[in-house]
Amino acid sequence: MSSPAPDEPLRCVVVDDTPDLRDLMRMALERTREFVVVGEAENGREGIDVSQEQQPDIVFLDIAMPVMDGLEALPQVRRACPTATIVMLSGFGASEMTGRALEGGADGYIQKGQPLSALLAQVRTLVAKAAAVRAGGTVPEVRAGATGTTVPVDPLDLAPFGFLHVRGGRIVRWNREAGRLLGDLSTPDLTLAVVAPELAGQLVTDPTLDGSIVLELGDPPRQMVATVRRSGEDHVLYLQAQVGDEADQLRRAIATAAHEIRGPVGVLMGVAETLTLHGSELSEPQRERMLSVIGRQTRSLDNITADLLAAGQARHGTLAMQMEKVDTTALVRSVIDDGFDLTLVEESPSYVLTDPLRFQQMLSNLLSNARKYGEPPFLVRVTSQGTQVSIDVEDNGPGVPAEFSPRLFQEYSRAPGNTARGTGLGLFVVRALAEAQGGSVSYAAREPQGSVFTLRLPAVPA
Repeated sequence: MSSPAPDEPLRCVVVDDTPDLRDLMRMALERTREFVVVGEAENGREGIDVSQEQQPDIVFLDIAMPVMDGLEALPQVRRACPTATIVMLSGFGASEMTGRALEGGADGYIQKGQPLSALLAQVRTLVAKAAAVRAGGTVPEVRAGATGTTVPVDPLDLAPFGFLHVRGGRIVRWNREAGRLLGDLSTPDLTLAVVAPELAGQLVTDPTLDGSIVLELGDPPRQMVATVRRSGEDHVLYLQAQVGDEADQLRRAIATAAHEIRGPVGVLMGVAETLTLHGSELSEPQRERMLSVIGRQTRSLDNITADLLAAGQARHGTLAMQMEKVDTTALVRSVIDDGFDLTLVEESPSYVLTDPLRFQQMLSNLLSNARKYGEPPFLVRVTSQGTQVSIDVEDNGPGVPAEFSPRLFQEYSRAPGNTARGTGLGLFVVRALAEAQGGSVSYAAREPQGSVFTLRLPAVPA
């Protein structure tokens, strides 16, 4: 990648799973005329491809995303764009994440939710710092060698996850954390079958595996999340020890809920700043987009707080219902987002006895779940079955791991290795609300692949 001319804007790629935030960042960056956004992506895997294709000067990489998170994508983005300035984005506190991002090969870290003017000032500082480092030929991360000299540190060697590159069953590259988790990996021509036979066996059994599994690995054995990525005939493996005690699960759930709230708040603050300081400069379509952002992010906040409140009420047995007779399909249509490409199938006209607001909350959670963890095509099917009406939400994604299915509707429960954001309350809330209305919710694997979540509620005569 050649350096841009002094009067040319810096070319940027923005990788974040929130479209409204990407739109806001694009407007803020391009308004300065110092930057131009040449590509966007909504997850780490797409971010790698866009960065490889565009060869930008700056990559903004969110940390928490579905499919592949920012920390997992970071080393590959760095290899795809070795001279780009990589800026990590997150709603988490800097004390928690800055070290992890820098150790993984980023040039810096910016916390979302701050004023856009402050964010732009930090971007300028990070770009200038990265340019100075590369112009001087220095390496920002070093460690002492055996003779007291300094040697470059491979960013992967400092990453907070285990990394293995396996080719033909042999380990061709590994990092320090992988050695800590699995044992000494320095022996030449070491095979995966020797250090992690369970994982090697899994790859033999399922050679097309591309996702996360939970296995007992290491000596002594302990539960780990192994994320498998395929690249031709090679396998790239990421390993993290699994933490499962209830107190830690609750702490992580609270932190995630705070992050979920902070995201929409940060976007709303950015919109408010844009309208206050630059409202007169915006075109009519841009102002309309800002108003749409306000509506979407406000609804997002309302959904999060509604789930938190419903979960608390369910624990204390105080869920209140306002039951009504409602046309099922009309109520389903009122929930479906125009931006959600799905098929609605009504197999038979029906009416249900439900609290309409609670119904909307349940179906919204099931649709959000399908969007986060599934893949298109999406389908909602309404079927009358005697005394019950069934609403199926179907997707074509990888489905729920068999070992996780029994915990699917538990409070704060999240599948191991999952990178999609969420409070871990959505399905628990759906179950609690359904049962409070005399109904139920269940999960079944969809053939040949995918998921089917079925909400059942009492039917009433037309």
